[in-house]
Amino acid sequence: MIKYIEMDPINLIFNQSFSYPDCLEFEISGSKSISQRLLIINYLKKSSLEISNLSNSEDTVILLNALNSRERIINLKQSGTAMRFLITLFSHEKRNVILEGDASLLKRPISALIDALNLMGSNIIKNDHSILIKEADLIGGPLHLHKLNTSQFISSILLVAPYIKNGIHLMFDQNICSKPYIDMTTSIMELCGARLQINNNEIKVFPSDYTHAIEFVESDWTSASYLFLAFLFSSIKKMKINFLNQNSIQGDKVIRDFFCILGVVSEFDNEGLFLEKKEIYQKPKRIEWNFNDHPDLFPTILVSCFALGIELLANGVSKLIYKESNRILSMKNELLKFNGVLKIKNKDTVHLSSNNIKFNNEIISIDTHNDHRVALSLAPLSLLGFNLKIDNQNVINKSYPNFFNDLSKFGVLIK
Repeated sequence: MIKYIEMDPINLIFNQSFSYPDCLEFEISGSKSISQRLLIINYLKKSSLEISNLSNSEDTVILLNALNSRERIINLKQSGTAMRFLITLFSHEKRNVILEGDASLLKRPISALIDALNLMGSNIIKNDHSILIKEADLIGGPLHLHKLNTSQFISSILLVAPYIKNGIHLMFDQNICSKPYIDMTTSIMELCGARLQINNNEIKVFPSDYTHAIEFVESDWTSASYLFLAFLFSSIKKMKINFLNQNSIQGDKVIRDFFCILGVVSEFDNEGLFLEKKEIYQKPKRIEWNFNDHPDLFPTILVSCFALGIELLANGVSKLIYKESNRILSMKNELLKFNGVLKIKNKDTVHLSSNNIKFNNEIISIDTHNDHRVALSLAPLSLLGFNLKIDNQNVINKSYPNFFNDLSKFGVLIK
């Protein structure tokens, strides 16, 4: 079992004498979302196949350890994906198991999934400190899921659906948040041999077995967004990220389009993606962006616009309050330390003014709010000359454990 060690806060400051190489090269581990889906599929098909480039994120390690555990009480720490995926899987298996985790984990949305599974015959009880799954018969059929706070409820049921008696006929809202993650789930399922019928917001999964395996996981586009950000803030002219897929099933590949607006152009070769900065480009004064399909990119895009003095109108952000932290308030509070003003216009829209950054020689303490994406998005600001102190540095293990090492390749001193 892999364990991550709690560590003290760290300081990040740019080394002014750093000598830039002609081109930096990076390798990011496999997509967290794809890895977790493949682990569930391999578990169901009882496959011992070793998956290459599996995500090294703590979330993936937690899920893998839980799948290999025969304990009655399983601690999922802060992994919302593991919690949601395992509830359906263990219900199908008629397991008597108790899922526990950090206090923040049990506050994240889960009730709609539990209610749906109980309607299908499960016996699941949630309290303030744990989720109790009791032995019961899970039976499929028509299932309506509406007003969901996360698409993971749907993916959780879909992944197990081929093994559920009678299969599943899922119906959900047309404008559901993070729809690309549902598309990712169905794509992987079909590649692995599941039989599906998809019609907009209706998905039928027929009883069958997974018959095929995916042996290699493409690298994680959301993690790559933080390297895009560091590249933007640095004086490096060229960079390469290996194992990113041009035809990726990850919705967050749109980060490439966003950075093109900021003068970062990119081209694929057989191994990955080359990034280069335009010598001449017109910086936009204002950007309007809808995050409904890719909410995890909000911190990256927000910090990019803030650092360049670009006004940002961000729509489709209502579900960000259900992340590891209330991610809107977390980013709002941290940007204030740099003189950034993020205003909440309504529950689904926030506005970033094009304020000037506050530069000084003082150490700026970053509260990560126990949220990996807060730490990952703000750390590259050290490349602009800020002396940052980041609390709870190990929070990045949740998705990108190697990030601070990768950031040091840009000339950031980590103490």
